[in-house]
Amino acid sequence: MIDVNLLSKFKTKNLFIILVFFLAIISILTEHFLNLRILTEQNLLENLTNEQVSELIIFKQKWLWLFYLLIPIIIVVRTLLLTFCLNIGLFLYDVNNKVSFNKLYRVALIGEFVLIFVSCFKFFYFFLIRPEYTLLEFQQFYPLSYINFLDLSKIDPWLIYPLQTINLFEIAYFFVLVYGLHKLLKNKYSKSFEIVAVSYGSGLVIWLGLVMFLTLNMS
Repeated sequence: MIDVNLLSKFKTKNLFIILVFFLAIISILTEHFLNLRILTEQNLLENLTNEQVSELIIFKQKWLWLFYLLIPIIIVVRTLLLTFCLNIGLFLYDVNNKVSFNKLYRVALIGEFVLIFVSCFKFFYFFLIRPEYTLLEFQQFYPLSYINFLDLSKIDPWLIYPLQTINLFEIAYFFVLVYGLHKLLKNKYSKSFEIVAVSYGSGLVIWLGLVMFLTLNMS
């Protein structure tokens, strides 16, 4: 799926620029080629008047540029949090090979390329394979996820996001981190696996707990 060795040859700044570019492109394609605007209008019309919906759509189009501006910020926040988790893992295991924060950050950036495949897969799935869908189906669909085999109408909303996390891309993301850490530390693969499982795994559990808590309080 991802040539980690090839990506590792890029400088940190270049990796970041490539990530922002591809995520911006797929976001633009999703906005222009999927009928999300129509679906959003139909969904809003269930609770709002035509005038209110028109105002909201105009407001969204006016500030759409702000969403694209947030893409690099989201990447920075997500990769910094992951790097922080990996740093904690190295500290807990007291590894002999000291790794700089920048090198760990590069591993986090390389892992982000897995998420590009998620966005691309989702776009092409709804653009080519399943052109007819509802807004809710688009929002709840996650590529190669266990949740796609379930009847979501029978599942509590606070469980949807955790179930979406059970997917092949998440597994690929995990092993990219393991491989990256293994190359940095030059240790046994099993040791890197353990460090990532404890550090990233703990961070993921905390994040899932936070999302579930917020979903329960907002529902």
